[in-house]
Amino acid sequence: MAGSMRYRLRVGSPDSDSIEKFASAMSRIQAISDNRGFAAIGGLHGAPSWYCWHHQFNRRSDNRAQVFLPWHRAYLYHLELSLNDLQADGAVALPWWDWSRQRAVPDAYAVATIGGEDSPLRRFRMNLDLPSGSIRRFTRREPGQNPFVTLPSQADVDAALGDADWSSISDALEELHDSVHVWVGGDMADITTAGFDPIFYAHHAMVDRLWYLWQIRHGINTLPADLLDFVLDPFAVTVRDVLDTRSLGYEYADELAPIAPAEPELVA
Repeated sequence: MAGSMRYRLRVGSPDSDSIEKFASAMSRIQAISDNRGFAAIGGLHGAPSWYCWHHQFNRRSDNRAQVFLPWHRAYLYHLELSLNDLQADGAVALPWWDWSRQRAVPDAYAVATIGGEDSPLRRFRMNLDLPSGSIRRFTRREPGQNPFVTLPSQADVDAALGDADWSSISDALEELHDSVHVWVGGDMADITTAGFDPIFYAHHAMVDRLWYLWQIRHGINTLPADLLDFVLDPFAVTVRDVLDTRSLGYEYADELAPIAPAEPELVA
């Protein structure tokens, strides 16, 4: 909704108002088959478009750039705007999964139905034609099945947020992020298909939230000057454009809070 602030909440229970509203919007966007739909947006990350930036690498570029956090912020923002283009009864915002405290896939992303309808958060049917072959099936998960990885702890999060250096926090959050992808397993453990699993966005909203919290503590713009005008394709925005979440119309809150928090004092 134009002119309003969207508050991204912790993932609630499957029958919470916020999850039912979000699931309704996700059902609508998953039913769209053109470039406004979830299939097209999911395909921007890995196959078939390969726009994502990970560990300073992008398949479409010969350059190296530390834009993992800004690119994924732009990506989530694109999905959130697309969801709201379809929303007639007030703004919706992406929920975040606090895997440092909730040590399992949230129920809202595991149950078969939400609001009496098939859940759009549990899985999504992929329809991809790739050089290596076709993928025509629902997304899959194997949470906790990899014996060599665990979900990041609150101590891991606290250690990352305490580092005041931009390059260090970017690397630290990306490492925590990687662990969650591998822990969830299945399609989330493969960049090719990860963007099609709805839980991808709850996971990345948590990563973005941690950057947001780090910015409150250490400053909005602490990035190298030569990164600020870096264009985050395919979204036609720059790193500078996505530094302040308030300018994008959203902040992070906790579903347990009775009201949205006051705007934090962010240090420029």
